[in-house]
Amino acid sequence: MAWRIETTNFTPTPKKRPAKRADYLKFLHELPCVVTGNYGVQAAHISYQDTWYGHYGRGKGTKAPDRFALPLCPEQHDLQHSCKLGTEREYWLAKGINPHELANTLWGIFSDYAYDEAVARCTARINQGLALSGRLRERIEQ
Repeated sequence: MAWRIETTNFTPTPKKRPAKRADYLKFLHELPCVVTGNYGVQAAHISYQDTWYGHYGRGKGTKAPDRFALPLCPEQHDLQHSCKLGTEREYWLAKGINPHELANTLWGIFSDYAYDEAVARCTARINQGLALSGRLRERIEQ
């Protein structure tokens, strides 16, 4: 009797790494932190893969594709990569953020609009997420 082995791995393995996008990383520095709303951010690459969103992880000794970077203030960027909150996946779960979904959203806005409009639209999207999670910063009136 012949046996057939079923496979559920329909995910193609990329043959080469995507090109670095310095213009996109520069763009991310214009945005507020997705966790705190503070400015003065760093481009924080998401390290763990989620093939549903097209993130196939990172190769040995390489960063994730720039498309999967988010603006984080330095304190949150350190927490993202430290073991203080467990794994990176646990960090994002604790913050109530799907990083792959948000990264794809910001990348799409960046790709579809002129620079200044993309900054405004991405800032609005980040602020919506902060408001929904109760983390929107108070506006300080002068």
